[in-house]
Amino acid sequence: MNTKKMINYMSLAVIIFGLTVFANEASAAQANKAEQALEKVSKEGRAAMQELRLARVAIFNGQLKQAKEMLDQSKKLLSTVEKQVPELVVTVKTEEKVDGKTVNNEKAAISSDLVPIDAGLVVAEDFVATPEKSEKIKKANEHLKNNETSKAIEVLREADIGLSVSRVLMPVKDTIKHVDKATELFGEHKYYEANLALKAAEDGLIIDSVLLYEPVAAPKKEPEPAAKK
Repeated sequence: MNTKKMINYMSLAVIIFGLTVFANEASAAQANKAEQALEKVSKEGRAAMQELRLARVAIFNGQLKQAKEMLDQSKKLLSTVEKQVPELVVTVKTEEKVDGKTVNNEKAAISSDLVPIDAGLVVAEDFVATPEKSEKIKKANEHLKNNETSKAIEVLREADIGLSVSRVLMPVKDTIKHVDKATELFGEHKYYEANLALKAAEDGLIIDSVLLYEPVAAPKKEPEPAAKK
């Protein structure tokens, strides 16, 4: 078993929101609602990308009818994703006071249309296996088999195992533009160019890694004073 990637790509929402309860003390009900919403849109986004990839293979094999069907299905799924995509909003508040009175109060929101379509938990690169930690990893994998990702994360944290989540993010608007262009080119019988447009959609996927937990560094020992002669 590769301990660096011992956790398979499973529940996206639980992985992404799993630590929200721990870090922000959010209620289980709030976390569950967010998980369900993101899980749904992530599955549809992942399915859209799968149809897109299959369409490319069909074009390459000259199966044009099947390619058109897959292209249409990908476009349909992306349209659904666009309507449901949960905006990742960060609200920034600024307040200016003069003599104790508020003279300016502003709010700014930053949003993104990036949707995670795949994710997985990965242990730290410098992970050193010990009998105790190997047992904890085994226990974490048992939780994952039961779709208990949050419990798996907590087990690994208790074992002081460095943990990060590797995500594949899909920019919804840009992906739709590429698929629309591919559909247009396909209708003009420009199959090679349509394939390149679909490739651009695949190349637009963003892969990043977010640190979930960093092991507590052991305190450095102070050098012993040199013995006096």
